[in-house]
Formats: sequence, structure tokens, C-alpha cells
Amino acid sequence: MDKRALLLTRPDDSAARFVARLSDCAMQSVTTCFSPLLEIVSTGKTVDLTQVDAVIFTSARAVEFVPAASQFAAFCVGVQTAEAARSNGWDVKLVAQTADALVASMRAAKVKGRLLHLAGVHRRGQIAARLGETGSLVEVVPLYEQRLLPLSDAAKDLLSGEIPVVVPLFSPRTAAQFVDQAPELGRVVVAAISPAVAQVFESGSVKAMHIAEAPTGDDMARLVEMLLCHDRLP
Repeated sequence: MDKRALLLTRPDDSAARFVARLSDCAMQSVTTCFSPLLEIVSTGKTVDLTQVDAVIFTSARAVEFVPAASQFAAFCVGVQTAEAARSNGWDVKLVAQTADALVASMRAAKVKGRLLHLAGVHRRGQIAARLGETGSLVEVVPLYEQRLLPLSDAAKDLLSGEIPVVVPLFSPRTAAQFVDQAPELGRVVVAAISPAVAQVFESGSVKAMHIAEAPTGDDMARLVEMLLCHDRLP
């Protein structure tokens, strides 16, 4: 089996949880490098639920920045987000894989009322605006900032080396920062969580591009395992 490396660019806690999903077989003889490209920092915003009917979570990270709730209604994007919400006492009414799917499902269910979208400063999908078109009153509360970080020297050395490097990427913003920071892309094998992430890269700029079957942590883990376990990376 050819030598290969795995570069993790998520915040350290998220990256560690992702690596823990991968099998021992996949990680055998793999050089692993952690180089977060985002730093998660609280905005200091507080959440007032007294005049609200439900909340929207589009990331598990947002759940960490609000107190546990006792059976307060929540609509979630992503299974991990829903699991985090349930474990903190929220009554998860609906789970969708993407922001588009969440908006469509909430419209189909005729969800109305005053809603809070609890999210990061940087977010996609225009959920509040789109639900507002159907009569809901949606306020966005940015609970955390995702500050960009440079690639570490160790990561740059790895990318400038001779072996293929598998790089899982979970957002277009992180992907853009990676492209900006990477000294060399010719040996990079990207595992993209969505087509939007893949579109950040120019055609032919990386050794190979693969997109997860669905935008979930499980599908990303399966994709990365497949890439690491190949006898010869594409």
C-alpha cells in the first residue's frame, strides 16, 4: 500500500471526533496532521426564549452556546446537530440534511410563529429570509464567530512533500482558506462534504476530488476510509 497522509482542518475537538470515527484499518500507517483553519469564539450573545415558539439549529456547535432547554421545540439541520440538541433537552421536531431541505420541510409542515435561528456569524442557506417569505418571523442570533487561521508549518511541509494527502473539507469557507494557504495542491485528494465545497477548487488543481454521497459526518467518514484504504490513491 502506498504511503499517504490525512490532514484535518477542523477545530481540534471536531477533528478528534472525526478521526475517532475512522477504523483502525483505515488509519494504519497513515501520517496524521491537525491544522485547524477555523477558531470558534463566542460572540457573547444571550438567548431569550420568552417570546419565541421554536428555535432552528444548523450546527451542533450552536447547541454548545445555549443553556440546556426542557422540551423547547427545535428544528435541526444534520443528524449530529439533532443528537446534540436532544442530549441538551431540546424537543427536536424535524431533522433535515441541508438548509434547503429544512426550509422545504418547514414550509410543507406549515410551521408558523416566532423563531430564532441560533447559528454562527458565517452561515449559508438564507434560512431566515426564506422562511420569512411564508409568514414566519425569524430572528438570527449569531452565537459564535468562526475566525480563519493559517495552515501550520507542519501542514505546509506535508503538502509540499512526496506523498498524497487526503483532506476532508466540511464547508466552502474552510475550503477557500485551504486553497489560499496551501503551498501545493498537486498531491491533495479532497473529500468534500458537498458540491459547494468542491466548486471552490479549479478543475485539475488537485490530485483527485471526491464528494460524499450525503452531507453527513457518517458519509464523510466512509468516504475518507475508502480513500485511505485504497491500495493506490486515485
